[in-house]
Amino acid sequence: MQELQSKLIKALAFIHKKSQITDSEFEEYYETHHAPLAQSLLNFEYYERNYINSNLCPLYPSLGSISIFKYESEKFLAIVGEQMASNAGDTLRKDELNFMHVEENFHVLTNSSEITTKTYSKKMFLIARDKNELKFLDKFSCIQKISDNLIADDKKMIAIPEYGINADATIKAIELIIDEFPQIILAKTIS
Repeated sequence: MQELQSKLIKALAFIHKKSQITDSEFEEYYETHHAPLAQSLLNFEYYERNYINSNLCPLYPSLGSISIFKYESEKFLAIVGEQMASNAGDTLRKDELNFMHVEENFHVLTNSSEITTKTYSKKMFLIARDKNELKFLDKFSCIQKISDNLIADDKKMIAIPEYGINADATIKAIELIIDEFPQIILAKTIS
């Protein structure tokens, strides 16, 4: 059964790793240095890292993480914006240079309801460039849509549908999805 949650402002940050850093080195640095530093300097309502396995996502070899930040209101988003414009933001941007390919990083703001409140240890994302792509993955029973993540102000993409991978999903079922939709992004989630 699906639960509806109130609308949130979500920022999805596409974080790229430096070319000489492996997936595991990227994740380790992010989790042991950068995420704790960010959490000590900024007031996050919700902060999640979705680590990409580049072997499973060959179309995105430099993508290290899709980090998700959720805000209940524009007021809370503005507070973090002010913090990022301060010395705290300078400290974080300096640390990013240690493991990120900052020039490739980008983020999008979405304004969508979350369809479920369930948490997942693994997720799947799809960059949707037209309305038809919003439902591409809905037919698979081994995944559950979390949100369409509709984007208002980007001309290259209209949404980034986000799915949780059910704990009982088989490798074969995931491989079938990858075979049909090689552009999906598979991730391990930490929040």
